[in-house]
Amino acid sequence: MKAIRRVGGFDIGGANVKAVRLDRLAGEADTWRATSVPLAVWRHPDRLEDVLAEAGQRLGLDGADALALTMTAELADAFRTKREGVTCVCRAVAKVFPEMSVRALSLSGRDWPPLEQAFETPLDFAANNWLASALYVAARHDDALFVDIGSTTTDIIPIRGGRVAARGLTDTERLTHGELVYTGILRTNPNTLAATVPIGGRHCRTAAEHFAAMADVHLLLGHITADDYTSHTADGRGTTPAEAAERLARLVCADVETLAPPAIREMAAYLFERQLAVIAEGLLQVLSAQDTPIRPPLLPAGSGAFLVRELGRRLGMAVLDPLTPPDPAALAVLPALAAASLLADRLEKDLSCSKPC
Repeated sequence: MKAIRRVGGFDIGGANVKAVRLDRLAGEADTWRATSVPLAVWRHPDRLEDVLAEAGQRLGLDGADALALTMTAELADAFRTKREGVTCVCRAVAKVFPEMSVRALSLSGRDWPPLEQAFETPLDFAANNWLASALYVAARHDDALFVDIGSTTTDIIPIRGGRVAARGLTDTERLTHGELVYTGILRTNPNTLAATVPIGGRHCRTAAEHFAAMADVHLLLGHITADDYTSHTADGRGTTPAEAAERLARLVCADVETLAPPAIREMAAYLFERQLAVIAEGLLQVLSAQDTPIRPPLLPAGSGAFLVRELGRRLGMAVLDPLTPPDPAALAVLPALAAASLLADRLEKDLSCSKPC
């Protein structure tokens, strides 16, 4: 029997460290294990090594053939530059997994060079997690508009002819082209979506404070559960619908004694509509750059996939079934899953090329 190839995948973000373990045996379906460990890198970059070790222990990554690395944590303002952030992330990975072959996905087209390359040209590896997901999708769908909505951001990536057709590579370029929309279902502050909200038949300005998050909106509307509310709450309290309503009331400098529950719920419904509109703007911008009269189907991913389905219904666009790996939970950590799968494919290709004909 051939040995199982084991590959780990990491997506190190500014709020969570996501990881998967892929086990591949020739002739059999891949098996997956996934985990996500919260870490506010902007507050505690010094804890990154401990969190990486915890994720590795949860998944049993000791003895893995290789680790695939993607990241977005370099943008955390604990680092003065993205160069510093990439270097910090790579240094932590190298220290926690010193005996492991670590490969990082390069935006420059060099595929999966060794981690040492990231120390030499760190900006080639900044914010590379979207590309791993897009390449994974492109290998499975010829034409689609891949929309991955997570806790913080939304990626909108066109797939054409089985290739990634994104116009931007860096975060700034992607923001410009509508391919990155900075809104997500958990951590986004509602006041970034609406300068005013309807209260009592009039529009009330929202407070420029961190009183609430979109997690409170989606929890109150029943889109997510308390277990899905994995980010920190604005007031440090719990994740019940009642506590979410308390936080949302403060968005207009009120509380649950001065603002009735129906008014708070209507405010939440309005904020939901505003978030849909913001994502739709990016989606339509991306579509406007496509030189085809036929709209591709939407391919939803991430914890906010329910928003993609709603957008498809409203825009009259077909919506494909989400990607379904053997472990559906792995979809919540898609960049890490994609990274592990792509690197496993690359290792197999390298092995076959090294064998004599």
